[in-house]
Amino acid sequence: MKKILNRSETLDLEKSLKCEYLLANSYGGYASSSILDCHRRRYHGLLVVPVEEYGKMFNLLSKLEVSFTVNKKEFLLSTNKFPGVYHPTGHKYIERFEMGLYPITYYHIGDVEITKSIIMSHNSNTVLIRYDVVKSEKPLLLKAVPLLAYREIHDLMKENIYIQQRSFFEKNGFKIEPYKGLPPLYVQTSRNSTFFPSPCWWYGFEYIKERNRGYPYQEDLFSPGVFETHLKQGGTVIFRASTKCATGQIKQEWDNEIRKLNKRQEKYSDEAEPCQQLLISSEAYLTKNTKGDYSIKAGYHWFEEWGRDTMISLTGLALCTGKKEVAFNILSKYAQYEKDGLLPNFIAERNKLSYNSIDSALLYFWAIQNYIAFGGEKKKVKNHLLNTMENIIKAFLSGKVPFTGVGDDGLLYTGNENTQLTWMDAKVDGKPVTPRNGAPVEINALWYNALCFLKKEFNTFLDSDLKEMIKHQISLFEENFTKAFWNEANQSLNDVYRNVDDVDNSIRPNQLFAIGLPFTCVDSKRALLILKTVKRHLVTPYGLRTLSPQNPSYKTDYRGDPRQRDLAYHQGPVWPWLIGVFCDALLKNSKDKKQVKKYILDTFKDIWEVHLCEYGLFHISELFNPIQPHTAKGCIAQAWNIAELIRTLERLKTIKMQRES
Repeated sequence: MKKILNRSETLDLEKSLKCEYLLANSYGGYASSSILDCHRRRYHGLLVVPVEEYGKMFNLLSKLEVSFTVNKKEFLLSTNKFPGVYHPTGHKYIERFEMGLYPITYYHIGDVEITKSIIMSHNSNTVLIRYDVVKSEKPLLLKAVPLLAYREIHDLMKENIYIQQRSFFEKNGFKIEPYKGLPPLYVQTSRNSTFFPSPCWWYGFEYIKERNRGYPYQEDLFSPGVFETHLKQGGTVIFRASTKCATGQIKQEWDNEIRKLNKRQEKYSDEAEPCQQLLISSEAYLTKNTKGDYSIKAGYHWFEEWGRDTMISLTGLALCTGKKEVAFNILSKYAQYEKDGLLPNFIAERNKLSYNSIDSALLYFWAIQNYIAFGGEKKKVKNHLLNTMENIIKAFLSGKVPFTGVGDDGLLYTGNENTQLTWMDAKVDGKPVTPRNGAPVEINALWYNALCFLKKEFNTFLDSDLKEMIKHQISLFEENFTKAFWNEANQSLNDVYRNVDDVDNSIRPNQLFAIGLPFTCVDSKRALLILKTVKRHLVTPYGLRTLSPQNPSYKTDYRGDPRQRDLAYHQGPVWPWLIGVFCDALLKNSKDKKQVKKYILDTFKDIWEVHLCEYGLFHISELFNPIQPHTAKGCIAQAWNIAELIRTLERLKTIKMQRES
């Protein structure tokens, strides 16, 4: 798959600035900007890397300002936003932008043709920026100014007296250590060049996306100096920016990385579009640390590792891509984190763990179910993960889990009016925007699924007391679940049950878990009615709404400052990851699997045929507005969205249509 923008499209700033590329390495680091390399977010940068000592992401090298001098006239290729003006306006020289395995920009300056290509090293914190002179009758002088941010990604840099401005000579470049405790930066070139140290600050860069989101949006960047090198037709220079000094030929390093990219594409060559592109892009989210432990990065640019997102994403990102050992590594790591029946919702800086979700631990069972379904060894699960699953169940049954307990009716109750323990977790003014204290429908569906999974797969390995408790709880749950949750008026399940006189009957997608998980106890007749209601109220071309448009709390636009966005977050906006459990529910409760396949592929085709090429290129955005034109919102690349689309498409592949046979 390739995305190509022509000259008229790149000149249209309203369109081109919204298209962003993302290049990731295997450590969670990335290079990203708009396709014009005009930063519109504080998260944009050429070399953004994790610093394990702090447990945070740092933007080291923000930009490389490049110009070419022809016949003593200088042409600036960069585009930047400053107060009241774009300067320079190098995008006017762009003839074409092309995104394939990496971005390539084609520049025309009179009779001169130049290309710029960017790749991120797959196994190091290194970015390579290549300039090729395709056509030029006369020699050219290239000047390049590295602009350093050297700050945590959520912050902005301002001119300060603490920066160590001195740079040190390295072959065809320099080394600089601007701040104590942060890694050094090496910037070197693949050919003879001269670096002129001339430290100075550049002031007032503006990031318009941050301004629109209600955050500070102006920044100063530091330049250590200027590179100069001469090029002629057929000439190439590659700039290498890294936390490590180049140990070999930079051109060879470029070629090696290109081979890796091609191998990645070949790995999925048998897959049809769009699944091939989704599988290639999925590798951006599987990261590892220096110890070799794997994680799933929940999204780019600002999300880190989330337990809930990890358990939902694990199947699509690791199992569907043939990485069973990676999946098991992640499941084993989380087993070590179990505490009072919970798994962490968020793994923060320096491995600080936040246990503020009720579903991460229950989703863990679903992830293990999928691991076994994809050929994972049941014996390995028994030996290494079963004890954690037992501890979780025992903690829930004994009331050890904070704010949580099993009622006399067998339902799982959790939270209070001040907590937000499910995935609909936005808070404003200290209160949950979507109060779900009580017995949330998907939490109970996951609870029942976990009990049944243990009973079916590992009953012989459980102690007698736990066996009896699980058997009793399953029976009690089956007796009372439908009584508590079925809403005849809505022809759907209540979203939260508290008692017979206190239910939240909002029509939300959470009920899909109760008819889509491997183990469910809703009868087929009611399940089909639920699906009919969900289709009528929640389905859009980009996923499922989080709330029915008929609800008075329904919001049609996710925008504005953080408070405004949180008020809307789960009150209507569309989340693509829900397509996965929706498809599960359809397949589980429909006799005509071929019709389900056709429905899914026809209904959601825009998300992979259109959206993949119009925002975060080849990635799936966090969420979408629930009304047309369903504008993409939130972060440009969300793990569970791409993961669940992969899982859905891979599952549908097994259903052969009449014309395919």
